[in-house]
Amino acid sequence: MPRPATNLLDLSELPSPQRREVRDFFQFLLTRRSTTIKSDVTYRFTDLCGTLSWKGDAVAAQRSLRDEW
Repeated sequence: MPRPATNLLDLSELPSPQRREVRDFFQFLLTRRSTTIKSDVTYRFTDLCGTLSWKGDAVAAQRSLRDEW
């Protein structure tokens, strides 16, 4: 998908070393953005989930824990 011409930046007025510096900085930002996007993926704990088979009274257990405080 081509970018619209309004998003382009004209660097032709800059000397060659400064144009290179701007391009390098732009590449740095793109690389940083791509690593940030990849690191935003969080670990899913679905493989650790399971079922609990407990044959006690949940309300009584909660009250006993609360009363310890």
